[in-house]
This record gives sequence, C-alpha cells and structure tokens, in this order.
Amino acid sequence: MNTKKMIQNLRILVVLGLLFLIKPIQAQVYPDIARASFTTTPVNGVKIKTNIPFVSSVDMVSLEIKGFSYGISASLDLHLCFYLFSNASGVYFHAPTISSSGAHTPQILLANENSKVVIFMVDKVYHQKLYLNAYSGLNRPTYYTGWTIVDEALTGTSIAEPIYKNSFKGEITLPGGKWTSVGNVGIGTDAPLEKLSVNGNIRAHQIKVETANWPDYVFKDDYQLKSLSETEKFIQTNGHLPEVPKAEIIEKEGYSLNEMDKILLKKIEELTLHLIEKDKRLEKVEKKLLEYEAVSKK
Repeated sequence: MNTKKMIQNLRILVVLGLLFLIKPIQAQVYPDIARASFTTTPVNGVKIKTNIPFVSSVDMVSLEIKGFSYGISASLDLHLCFYLFSNASGVYFHAPTISSSGAHTPQILLANENSKVVIFMVDKVYHQKLYLNAYSGLNRPTYYTGWTIVDEALTGTSIAEPIYKNSFKGEITLPGGKWTSVGNVGIGTDAPLEKLSVNGNIRAHQIKVETANWPDYVFKDDYQLKSLSETEKFIQTNGHLPEVPKAEIIEKEGYSLNEMDKILLKKIEELTLHLIEKDKRLEKVEKKLLEYEAVSKK
C-alpha cells in the first residue's frame, strides 16, 4: 500500500471517528438533585433555588417534587412543567402547568431571582420532607447542580402561578361510587345510568333546573280549560289528576323534577283560572243579593 493510499484511509477513519463522537442533543433525567427536611413550620414558605438561568429558550423543564407533609398527613407528589420564552415585554414563564398524584396541592409560584429560576411553595406546613427529580428537555447538566431548598421569602420578579391540571381516562372507582368512562358519576352506586346518580340524600342551598315549554300557555285565550266536572269524572275513573303520573309508576321509576315542576305549575294555573271564574260568579251573586235587600227594605 503506497503512502497516498494510507493517508486517504487514515482520513476516512478520522471522519468516521468524529461521526461516532458527534451525538445529537438528548434529554436527560437528573434524579435526586436536592433534598430538604423541615422539622418545624416554615416562617416564609419553601423556596427551591435552582441553577436554571432566567433566559428565553434556555431549557424545557419537567420537575418532580416528592415527599410527605407530616403536618397534614398528606403525601406530596407534584409534576411541574414550564418553558421560558420572550415577547416584547421580556422573558416570561410560558404556560406553566402542574399536576398532582398526591394528597397535598400547595400553591406554587415561579419567579426570577438574581437571573435564576426559583420555585416557591406558598403553603406553610409543619414538618415537611421533600426531594426533587428533574428532566432536562435540552440536556443542560450544569443547570441541575447546586440546587438548594430553604425557608426564605419570595423576592423575585416575573412571578407566575402554574395551573393545576389533572386528567383521567377510563373508569375512576371511589369508595362508595364510580366515575364511568362515558362521564356518568355515581355516588352511593357503582352503576350510574345518568350523568349523576345518587343513592342517598342530597342537601343543597339551591338547585337550578333548566327547562322549556313552561306552562304559561294556560293563560292564553285559546287554551281549552277542563271544567271541574270533567276533572271530577277523570279522578273518579283513574284515581289521579289528569297528566299526573300514577303512584305505581312514580314508585317504580321515579319522576323528572323538570317535568313534575311543569305539571304542578300547570295544575296551579288551571286552579287559579277556576278560582277567578268562581270569584266572578260569587261577585255577581253578592251583587244580586245586595240589590234584593235594597228593594226589600223599601
């Protein structure tokens, strides 16, 4: 092999070696980057001081905050995501969100302090232990060292509050109930057939029922009002008012609050029309009696 050929082969080997050395930027997980244990109640709140620069497009951060809040006997399992972006006003936290898999959902604030990102837990809970895992979307290892968790007041700017978001798919089973995959909720039952099925008592300050075809048509001139004698015959034959469901049906199937409200109001309006008519007749009778008495006294 001549010298020229050897040099050419060597160049090829060098190029291949460089290709193997060059790797695309990959995301990286950084476990247990900081820990803290507070045996008393924080005076200011819990501040997580990161090493992430407050610079636009610096990283795509996914952070896990895990631990236990002994003061309220609740597990802490938060997943915080945010991205730093910029507009005409400067750098800001773009669409920060947070989800919880635990029993404690403290208020979280993000801020810029000394050109670094800080994460602040507003809630002051007695005796907390927590640790952090991070996922760097752009693989910035230097940003995930030197973090500290301290009891300090929040003094930063560009403050943003992540929105809690949790989504579930499929069926959710709860003690004494179920939320089905089609959106039906059962309380006291695990087989809800309606959007809300409750096997038990309900207490509320107010219930709003939306409906249509409210029976004001009873007061229109063309409405055919049944006479009281007709209603009497219907009751004698059927044992209930016209349009009102029979007791056997109600006991077996229940009734729609919406429909029953309309039926009862219709009956009240019909009864009101009958009373108005009876009152007019009574006035005529009283008038005739007064006229008769006046004639008798002469």
